[in-house]
Amino acid sequence: MPSQQPAPGKNRWLWVPVFLLVLFSGDRAAGFLLKTIESKSQFRFTKLYQGKAACDILIAGNSRGLSFYQPFITKKTNQEVFSLAYNGMSSSVLHILIKDYYERHQAPKKLILEVTCADRFNKELIPAFATYASYSPNIKSYLKKKDPNTFYGSQICHLLRYNSEIFQRSIRYLSKNDNLWLTDRTISEAMLAKSATLKKVSIDHIPELQNELAAIVKLAQSKGTEVELIIAPFLPNYRKSMYNLTDYIVEVERQTGLKVKNYAGAIQDAKYFGDYFHINVFGAEKFIDRLHQDRVFQ
Repeated sequence: MPSQQPAPGKNRWLWVPVFLLVLFSGDRAAGFLLKTIESKSQFRFTKLYQGKAACDILIAGNSRGLSFYQPFITKKTNQEVFSLAYNGMSSSVLHILIKDYYERHQAPKKLILEVTCADRFNKELIPAFATYASYSPNIKSYLKKKDPNTFYGSQICHLLRYNSEIFQRSIRYLSKNDNLWLTDRTISEAMLAKSATLKKVSIDHIPELQNELAAIVKLAQSKGTEVELIIAPFLPNYRKSMYNLTDYIVEVERQTGLKVKNYAGAIQDAKYFGDYFHINVFGAEKFIDRLHQDRVFQ
């Protein structure tokens, strides 16, 4: 009697759970490897979550907060400086990071907050902080509320946590400190010429983000930290074309109960700017000199 052979493809589906197991194990192993690499970085957010960000002066803001150049402040004050400023940072994300800072470090003496971080949302940046979700219940809650797709996706697939510019930055700073992060370029002649034609540019008033700014101030003050609200310099032609900056400042002052120190027009020479919004490292030296003279760091 001929032996019976399994029908072709009869056991094909037995490979499905094997494949899924391999996929799951590979994802977890690769995620663990990337987290291990990230944990050795000298990037600012890694330092924050590794408990290595203790300071006397804490800087916070969007990319304009990089104008508070850490090496120059340290040289002027002989105090430890740490920055949570980052490109496109909104006050809502910044609020989460500052909460995490106080949970992991002793309160700094002073918080210097560049207040234009409340002028726009940056929804593209929110999922990038999934890289640090495993360190922070606050980030997990924020992601779940603001970007549930990223929250649940990164729970299922750990590799998704590292598909971001934030993780790429952490890799960039594996072997060097990021406290020198500021451009040394000078604004191009073409951009400078274009700036002379600008008319009526605005800074956005977003009540939700201004509320977040006020919450940051309240949190810092509750921990005994003195808060300085500052607007860093804009390129002079751009500053002249801003028609509602004064209104923005008035609203921030109303929300926070603090005076905003307005340095938007403090630097007039275009050679000290990298673009419309950011001074370069040479401008930062002059800016820090001015803040030091005004006793902002004391």
